[in-house]
Amino acid sequence: MIECPYCGADAEDDARYCDRCGERLSGATEPRDGFLHRSSIQYLQGVRHGARPLDPEVAYHDQLLADVRAGLADFSHLTAVEELDLHEVLDIDDDTLADLGDAPDPDTDLEPDVRQALGVAALVALLENSYDGTTLDEIRAQAASMDE
Repeated sequence: MIECPYCGADAEDDARYCDRCGERLSGATEPRDGFLHRSSIQYLQGVRHGARPLDPEVAYHDQLLADVRAGLADFSHLTAVEELDLHEVLDIDDDTLADLGDAPDPDTDLEPDVRQALGVAALVALLENSYDGTTLDEIRAQAASMDE
């Protein structure tokens, strides 16, 4: 059994929609490329839709933190890599950035470049909101020293 991220109802493991509220459930057969587990995606969908709070006391929150920690740790492997052009990796151009002005919903079927741009914007916003003052300046200085 899985739990609906919107209303908390139990659903069969292979269910695509919740029997109680009708919301779409992430199915195990749907391919995805991200590092977040499906349970973390469902948890975040529930938070975004107001069905549940961002609650550090639930197991979904623990899984989300573990996923984010692992993803950020993976980025450490990019240290000292100077040849990787993020323009090639992310395929983000001015038109893609303009699409972000429409506040796209990550639950919809976004084009990969728009989803990537939205992810970069979300990460930058989280950094800005989480670290301020001297700490953020130190992070920026560290990044600048890596560029040299």
